[in-house]
Amino acid sequence: MVRPKSYDRQKAVENACLAFWEHGFQALGVRELEQQTGINQFAIRSEFGGKEGLLLEALNYYRDAAITNEMAPMWDGGIPEIITFLRGLVTPGSMTSSQFGCLMVNTGVENARLKSPALGEATRGYWTELESHFTRALENELRAQGGKVRFSPAELAAALVSAVMGVHVQNRTQKDQTAGRALVDLMCNRLAELRASS
Repeated sequence: MVRPKSYDRQKAVENACLAFWEHGFQALGVRELEQQTGINQFAIRSEFGGKEGLLLEALNYYRDAAITNEMAPMWDGGIPEIITFLRGLVTPGSMTSSQFGCLMVNTGVENARLKSPALGEATRGYWTELESHFTRALENELRAQGGKVRFSPAELAAALVSAVMGVHVQNRTQKDQTAGRALVDLMCNRLAELRASS
């Protein structure tokens, strides 16, 4: 007879996301993970394939939420939607602003030492997704301006991704979700200038 689950899987993944986001992978012990997620070691192994499997599910949850709630407006938008996304990185209360930085950045940095192929694929996939949304919005902007603005969507999108990573690192190292505001202001002002030059 199959034993019924004594926990809400979705809630456990959400709690794991927050725990890994704050503490990282290696520093978060299994006992502490049990306390913060409400699931025991056996369930972590049997349901998620272990601690790394739980982190992967948390990364997927984080990615899906970011795409649906924060990136999606850029797909059919332009520079104003990119600016809104960037401002959100340093706006208290925004889903993408945290004193812990970004779960994807944190995991990517930690994985430089861990060298987990699965974690590497998950983090690279996230940044590829963000870059594709930036590229799409910039291409939309070029079309809307009738080609009067001169810039490379692909090159600018790649630069924006690097800048976003830097904002998150600054927020985390200073434990202040607004710490990266100067860089955000610089990016947003440059984007606004590009749009005004059309």
